[in-house]
Order: sequence, then C-alpha cells, then structure tokens
Amino acid sequence: MQLAMTYFYDQCMNNNFFVASSLANDPHTEGMHNAAKIAKLVGVNSLIVKPSNTYDDLFDAIKKYQPKYIGLSYRLTPKIGFEQLQNVLHKFVETGLLKTDDDIKISFAGLPETIKIIKENLHLLPFPIELCEPYPEVMDRVVETLDFFDVKEKRNIIESLREEIAPKGIEILNQLADEVIANDEYKNEPPLRIPSIDATNNFMSRIKESDIPVLRSHYGVPAQDIEPTVEGIRMLSEARVIDEISLGSSDLSQRFYGHPEMFENRKNDGGVPYKTKDDLRRLYMASRCGNFPAMKPYCHVVGIVPFIHECLEIGLLRGAHQAIPLFWFNELDGRGPHNVRESIHEHFEAVRTLASLGIPVEMNDPNQWSSRLAHDTLIATSYALISAVMTMCGVQNMVLQMQFNKPKETGDYADLAKMSAGLDMARKMSNGRTNPANIVIEARTGIESLSPDMNKAKWQLGRSTLMQMMMNPNILHVVSYCEANHAATAEDIIDSSKLVRRAVRIFRKYQAEIMKEMNNPIIVERRKYLIEECSYLLAEIAKLNPIYTEHTTIEQLTKYVADANTLSTAIERKIISAPGIINTKYKGDFITSPTKYGMINLVDDHINKNIISEKDRLVIK
Repeated sequence: MQLAMTYFYDQCMNNNFFVASSLANDPHTEGMHNAAKIAKLVGVNSLIVKPSNTYDDLFDAIKKYQPKYIGLSYRLTPKIGFEQLQNVLHKFVETGLLKTDDDIKISFAGLPETIKIIKENLHLLPFPIELCEPYPEVMDRVVETLDFFDVKEKRNIIESLREEIAPKGIEILNQLADEVIANDEYKNEPPLRIPSIDATNNFMSRIKESDIPVLRSHYGVPAQDIEPTVEGIRMLSEARVIDEISLGSSDLSQRFYGHPEMFENRKNDGGVPYKTKDDLRRLYMASRCGNFPAMKPYCHVVGIVPFIHECLEIGLLRGAHQAIPLFWFNELDGRGPHNVRESIHEHFEAVRTLASLGIPVEMNDPNQWSSRLAHDTLIATSYALISAVMTMCGVQNMVLQMQFNKPKETGDYADLAKMSAGLDMARKMSNGRTNPANIVIEARTGIESLSPDMNKAKWQLGRSTLMQMMMNPNILHVVSYCEANHAATAEDIIDSSKLVRRAVRIFRKYQAEIMKEMNNPIIVERRKYLIEECSYLLAEIAKLNPIYTEHTTIEQLTKYVADANTLSTAIERKIISAPGIINTKYKGDFITSPTKYGMINLVDDHINKNIISEKDRLVIK
C-alpha cells in the first residue's frame, strides 16, 4: 500500500485539472463522478458541472481552471447527443475559450449508437475526441480512465481497485443465471394472465391475484410526437408482459405539460412528449387491451396535485401506484424550478393527496442518493425517512423500491445487507403510527450495471433478478437488458419480461438453498452496523424539529422526522447529503468509496479508506 501511495502522490502535477459536464441538461452524471474519483486518486483535481440547459457554467469552469482534461457526456437520444457535442465544441472555438491546438484532452461518453455517429463524423469536430465506449467488463473502464489521465504505471492502481469495483459475489447466483438464459428457453415463457375487473382498478388486488411478483416497466419513446409510444403501449398490452406501464415522460412534458407553446424551439428528449390532456388520453387508451396494464406517468416537477386529478379523470393511476420524490426534482439536482424547501412541501401535499385517494405511493429517494455517491448508511436512512413521511401522510400501502447493482461497484452482500437494513428501518417507522402502513417491496436492476454485450447483459439481468427475489418482492421493475446499448423498444421489454419471469421460476425451484445466504455473517454483521448508524442519524435529524423530546425507541422518531421543515433544514445543513450532489450549496464535504464486498462507506481519504461513523461525520462537519 505504501508503494501505491507514493506512486499516487508522484503523479500530482500543479496544473492538472478535470472539468466534466453532461450536455443539454442530461441528468445522468454518475459516470463523471466515477471518473472524478479516479482522477483524485492519481492527483488530478476535478469539478463536475451541474446539468443545465445552457453551457454558461461549463464555460466559466473552463475559463477559471484551464483544465488539461475535459469530460463530456450525453446518455439520451444518439442524434441529439452528436448535435450537442458538435455544438459545444464549436462554441469553445467561436468564443475564444479554447484553441484547436491547445494542450488539452477531451473525452465523450454516450450510448453505443451515439459513439457510432460520432465516429462517422469526426471530421466535423474541431478537436480530437477520446470516446468512452461501453465495455463488457467493468475493469476495462478503469483502464481507459487511467489512460485518459496519462497514468503510465497502472498495475498497482488497478489491483488496489479490483476488490472494490469487482467484489466477490454469491456463487450459486452465477450458476443459476446460466440456467436462466440457457438455449434461450426463456422465450417460451407464457404470457401473463388477464386480471379480474377488480385487479384492473386496484393495484393491491392485482398483486394478490398474480402468481409471481407483478411486473412494471418504464416506456416512452423520445420522438417528435406520441405516435411511436401509442403503438408500443398497444404492443406491450396485447403481448401481456407488463402489469403496470410507467409512462416515461419527456423532460419538457414534466415541466410544461398543458402549455404546448412552451415546447416550441426547445430540445425535447428523455421520453414521450405528451403536451395535452388529449395526448395522455390516447396513450392511456392504447393500453385497454391484452392484460389491461395499469398506467402511471412520471411525476411532474410543478403542479403535481392538479396533475394527479387530471390523470385520474383520464384513467391513469387507476389500478396503479404513483412515485413522488421527497428531496429531488428542484434546485438540488437542477431538474425543477423550486428551491428545496418549496419542493419538499409540494411533495408532502402530493403524498397526502394520493393517500386520501387510496393510491399506493412510492418515494424512490434511495435510488436518487445511490446515483450521487451516497454511502450505505444514508441509503438505509433514506428508506426510514420516506417510510416515516408516507406513514404520517396517511398512506396505507407504501412501495419501497430497491434498486440492486447500484452503484455498479456495489456487491451482492453489500446490496442484501443494505436493502434488508432499509426494510427493517422502514418497518420501525411505519410502527410509529397506530395503524401501520402496509409495506410493498419493489425490486429492480440498476441500468449502469448492465453490459453493452447483449448476451452478457441477459445473464446479468437474470442474475440480478435471482438476487432481488431474496428480498421477497411484490413488484419487479423490468429493466431491459439492452439499456446499456440503447433505449428499450417494446420488443426489448417483451423479451426482457420473459427472461425475468423465467428467473423468478428458477429462483423458486432453488429458493431454500439460495436463501441460506441471508444468514451469511457478512450480511448479518453489515446489516447490524447499518441499523446502528442509521438510528444515530435519524435521532440527529429528529433533533432539528422544534417539538422534539427525548425518545426511547426508534418508532417514536417517526413524527419528528416526517416534517417538511425539519427535512428541509437537514438538507440545508448537509446533515443529509452526498458528495455527488452537483449543487455546491448542498454537496457533502466528505468522501465515500466502495470497500470490501462493495460496501459503500464514508471514508477519510481515497487511499487509506478508514471508515468514518455518522457521529464523527457530524462532529467534523
């Protein structure tokens, strides 16, 4: 280790700096943060620019830091990705910010199709570009990143990172994943049965009627209009492969629904661009065939409560559940116009409205924190917080989404310990109400963990599903195996649904043997540690509430932490925070890193990685 540390420090050069930015307000920033962590390890300081519709902040950062390394990224529609890259590179030259012969290195990360378009049009770009192509093996990305930062001797660094980035997993899952995809037999899975009328109008009834976890999937085609999505929804419904379709709303739809004029001359990407109530009605009616899947839209960033009522008038949300963020889609992540406090109050109101209507509610904040390099303690605490909020807002059926393999450096034992600790804390929070909420478990695969190699990605999806079943989920969110390569088509979702269903049946065949792993000492000890750390952090958050009095049980904290002003203060004071938050006003001034078995911990530095407790973090802060 000492030799490795000496090597790391020898790499430091006074003017080395890395500035990274997604293009055109793309919220996918996880890859850039991973690159920044490696940069720090080899002595290159960095800045990740927050997503924005303009490039002003990126230009200001380049002007201020004069970086030798610039990273750009766009993980949405390939054609738009190339256009945005071409646009920003030419603006570098036109504004005099950079000259074409400057001693700089520029990299770009995107979907395979985007990379293909760029390769065919390199002659149109004013700078040479290093393209970050998806790799089948995760360690290949590390090698590529080290090459980008001009690291000559990589062996020691690669070996020091291997245990963290590719941690040891549960062997039986490897063997059974082979069986899931063997000879493509999964393609013979029969369609889902047609639900009763009651189940088409009640999400919990649909869950009870299904002999496997109900299946949901995101779907929304980024196009000029809604027609491709209408046709795709009809195809999915007739194929009887999905129980609930989450309508993937475009960025503009989430912001400007009901104002078609606001769509003019704006980049529209990320999902289906519905503009009016009639658009939503046509999308919904396309699902009224086959197994009549329930439909829910993405949550909008403003006007959430009126939108809920409008959806119900159309038929959306009937027999479905709805996801509402707690902390996100505002200035915290740049995806909404509100400040954090305004946004949290609106989200509370939306949850209360859904509860009054008897609609099951999901608050998927743990996934958002995972995307921002949060440590496992904060993820477990997030499950406790969202459960407290849903409980005190009167939700009867609360959905806890557990996204496995996220971040991609996490490991099997780490995931299972983290999820089971979060579930334990959620149950305690629910018991803070006389009539506890019913907990509905939803599990899914993290997209970032999937390989661009389709055969390997199928294996990974099967394996991840087997592990998710260890949490006894009521819902499986079908992530299509193609997602590292391209946005899922209806055909991809149909194929992925069949694969997931075969994985469920194989799990049940070997369930007794697989479930023995839940008693593995690695999981048991880690779960206990996370529950202790989470309990301490919850108590510190509760103390921010003016009505707080000393508590004797965790359950008694529910009413204190489930308060919009208390949670807003916790964010503002960075008691709840993460180093991957781009808005510096809320960014955590600490380091997280994967350690043994892929457990994400708060650590003292990237070299020694001594684990820091929540008590130490808050004292240091």
